[in-house]
Formats: sequence, C-alpha cells, structure tokens
Amino acid sequence: MESDETAEDEALYDEDMPENTQSGGANTKGSVSQGKTKGGNIQVTPDEDIAPGDRDELRSDDEVQEPSFPARAQVHVTKKGKGAMTISCIVQDGDLEIEDIYFFPKAEMAEAKTADEDHARRSLYTGPPFGQLDEELQVLLENYLEERGINTAMALFIPDYIDMKEQKEYARWLGSKSIEMRASLSHTDSLARHEVLC
Repeated sequence: MESDETAEDEALYDEDMPENTQSGGANTKGSVSQGKTKGGNIQVTPDEDIAPGDRDELRSDDEVQEPSFPARAQVHVTKKGKGAMTISCIVQDGDLEIEDIYFFPKAEMAEAKTADEDHARRSLYTGPPFGQLDEELQVLLENYLEERGINTAMALFIPDYIDMKEQKEYARWLGSKSIEMRASLSHTDSLARHEVLC
C-alpha cells in the first residue's frame, strides 16, 4: 500500500531532465544517475554532461591529498619571576587547535624534571579548560600565538619534522641492526670454520 502512495508522489521525480536521457537498463554504461521517471525507472544522462572537474579520471594527484596525521605540541611561555604558561595543541593539515592551557606560579613547574615536581605540578589548579574560557580570551590567546610564530607555517612544519625525524631514527636503527647481524654472521662463520677444522 505504501509503494502505491510513493509511486503517485510526483515530488519524488525529476521534472527538468535533458531530452537526451535514457531510462535505466543495459545502455547505462558511462552515464550518471539523475533521478526516477514516473515509470519507476532510473533516468541517466550520458557522461558528456558531467563537468570535467567532476570526473575521477581527470582529477590530478594534487587534488587528492591524504590528510596528515594529527600531532600533539606544547608551547611553553615563561617570564622570569612571573611563572609560566603551557599551551597544549594539536596540529594537522596546517591547522593549530588549542586543546588546553595551563598556568603555573613557578616556571620550573611547567617542565617538571622529577617525579616530585610532576606530582606537585599535577596537584595545582592550572585554570579552566580552554573551551570554557570566554570566546574573546580564546581569540586573544590564538592571536598571541600567531604573533609569536606559532601559526599555519609551524603547523605544517611540525608533522613534516616528525616524519623526517622518524625516518632518521628508523635508518639509524636499521644501521645498528645490520652491524649486529654482520657481527652475528661473522661469529657464526668463525664457529663453522672452527668446527670444520676440528
């Protein structure tokens, strides 16, 4: 019963279809779906009616970019005798998003080096979460970072730097493993020669 009602509902059908359309069936290769006809078939339009930029085969590789991975960053701002502020951010695809902001009465507390300092730091009330601050204050803090070079250029640099550093560390690790393997193979060869001589 419902199917009869939807079949009669003219709002479900496309009114202004080009005249060179065909209803769905065997001849729909290279066509794009455009809507239902009153007979219940799907109307299609030949591929030539699609804007060239919308065709997958004509899109350049530059347009299809995978998003970079999100990276966490912390900005420490210290003033002698005035304490410190730590801003925790996430950077991705050139965007820098402030997650949280912490205020410390002593600069040493912002970068705790011992377990006791870290415990003392964690027990302090460091201010409300960034999202709960007044919007004007949020904008002021974002502008403060922007004026100090913590901006889009930095947000683009950080993931690239992390990737480069990871590649260097990986190459160093592979180098150390190849030295270990050569030493192990050399030791195995000398043992094999020793067994042959005995």
